[in-house]
Amino acid sequence: MIDLRVVESADGDALHAIFTEPGVRRFLFDDLELTRVQTQEHVDAASAQGGWTIRRDGGIVGLVALRPVGADRELIVAVSERHWGSGAALQAARQAMRHGFECLGLARILATVDLPNERSHRLMARLGFAPTGEGDGPKYRFRRYEALRRSGT
Repeated sequence: MIDLRVVESADGDALHAIFTEPGVRRFLFDDLELTRVQTQEHVDAASAQGGWTIRRDGGIVGLVALRPVGADRELIVAVSERHWGSGAALQAARQAMRHGFECLGLARILATVDLPNERSHRLMARLGFAPTGEGDGPKYRFRRYEALRRSGT
């Protein structure tokens, strides 16, 4: 079972360790290894925008956020390689989406996944996201997704 807590500036060291793992940075940061200062900029932005650390057994195993993109919000999920396949990303994304639909009153949530990132495409399907198009990214082509609030939510 995972627990979400609001991102704090002090979470930077733990998140830097995750963001610089080869499998995490491959798609999240187009395989660029962030400096500690760059990680802190992402942590501070996530803190200001209402992101959450994903915690398991008291330790930080990832980050989930609903990043503002224009009038919409985009789901961002990053989980340590050590926790891939554990259900942490699915649980965290579901909790973030529930917050977006129920607390923020969002009509839809967006997501963007690099085409070679099969693990994240499977996650989008499990979360009920539908593909809406493709585009060219800095390193990879990507697929856009959206999840719509169900009636009654």
